[in-house]
Amino acid sequence: MKQLIYICGAVGLLLSASCKKSFLELDPKQQQDANMVIKDLPGARAAITGAYNLMQPVAYYGRHAIIVPDLMSDNIFISSVNQKRYLPLDQYITITTDGTSSDMWRQMYKVIVNANLLIEKASANEYPDADKAEAQFIIGEAYALRALAYFDLMRFFALPYNATADGSHLGVPLVIKSGTDNTNIISPKRNTAKEVYTQIVADFNTAINTMPTSPVGFKSSLRGRISHYAAKALLARVQLYRGDWAAADSLATSVISKGGFTLLPRASLIEESRKQNSTEAIFEIQYNILDNLGSDALVNFLWQSGSYGDGLATEDLYNAYASTDVRRGFVTKGVRKNGENPAYLITKYTNTTSYEEPSRVIRLAEMYLIRAEARAHEGLDGLAAADVNTVAGRADATWVPVTATGDALQAIILNENRKEFAFEGHRLFDLTRNKLGFTKYLTNKTITIDKTDKRTILPIPQSEMNANVNMEQNEAYKAR
Repeated sequence: MKQLIYICGAVGLLLSASCKKSFLELDPKQQQDANMVIKDLPGARAAITGAYNLMQPVAYYGRHAIIVPDLMSDNIFISSVNQKRYLPLDQYITITTDGTSSDMWRQMYKVIVNANLLIEKASANEYPDADKAEAQFIIGEAYALRALAYFDLMRFFALPYNATADGSHLGVPLVIKSGTDNTNIISPKRNTAKEVYTQIVADFNTAINTMPTSPVGFKSSLRGRISHYAAKALLARVQLYRGDWAAADSLATSVISKGGFTLLPRASLIEESRKQNSTEAIFEIQYNILDNLGSDALVNFLWQSGSYGDGLATEDLYNAYASTDVRRGFVTKGVRKNGENPAYLITKYTNTTSYEEPSRVIRLAEMYLIRAEARAHEGLDGLAAADVNTVAGRADATWVPVTATGDALQAIILNENRKEFAFEGHRLFDLTRNKLGFTKYLTNKTITIDKTDKRTILPIPQSEMNANVNMEQNEAYKAR
């Protein structure tokens, strides 16, 4: 399948943006490279570095995976003064040839292909005793990265897990082995949502069981790699999306009590959250002055002092914050030059000098809100409210402790998620997994998105449809 699986040489540092070969077009040298590179601990180190590097581009956590879920919900819209990025997604007129969707699909599967090869090749090696622990940890990281990439594919390209009672609706193709020669050409069908989520859970559990609680090969203060507790945190999110409340509760509790992470204090929340390796970060995609995205960086799309600042916050989001909530400091009421007045300007990302500002994947505040939501579903309203109070009270000194129960408590938890994770790529998924409709704000009108609207997921790229005869398009895009 030409578009689904891309591999350029071997994994790791040998995979570059210049790769043009598809899975159907491997040459003899490429067939050998994976075995040659991942033959020892240095090779495994290079391979895992390359896998993380594949999560940095614009097509993944560099921008799209953060922007799209907020843009397609009620948090962000595109200014009338814009560079034409994301306009179809903003207006809900996306078609199957949409470049953003195609790039995301391709990039996520690149991560999967490389994780597959790393798992296979690194697991087959014999290591000196001094290298075994680190090699095993790296293999655990590869399982976690594969699980995360599949989870993200499911969030963007498939309906939520609870769209059918048994998870029998379409997911994405599961490819957990990646060959390195032409005998491994495949054109898979889409697996069911249940099948894909089962694999995601299994991969995260393998990662957790493979990686000891203390990282091997890097310091625990480094949040740019997946640790034992980061894998648990990500699995807690997966289990929440699956509706396994007991598992989500247990995993979140383990991370909160044993992970060694701490919430940033109110007084320094704004500034410290913009820095890499904060005490609250569990896993983040990191950049430095040499490997940043420059003018394509997330900050330049959102911040008015950046290159273009096309993304604006909605007034509805701004009004969701109390005036005493420090998180309102991530949105400033002002004027879009030559555009909207007033405009709600996003200031969550501001580093356009060294770009050493992370893309947040998961952090401790989410563990409290995951546990709150899970416990509310378990009927533990008092404990759930306590977790909400921990997060909201951290941000707002005047927060009145929650006493609500039942549906009212669930609504408060959802709203707290919105305020806490605005501009971090959560909002659309929180709405759709809870089967909630919403109002999509545009520059001069609104669109009502019903809870049954299937345009809340992206189209399978047309290039994939053309290359794979077994691929089935998402329902909302079949007639386009």
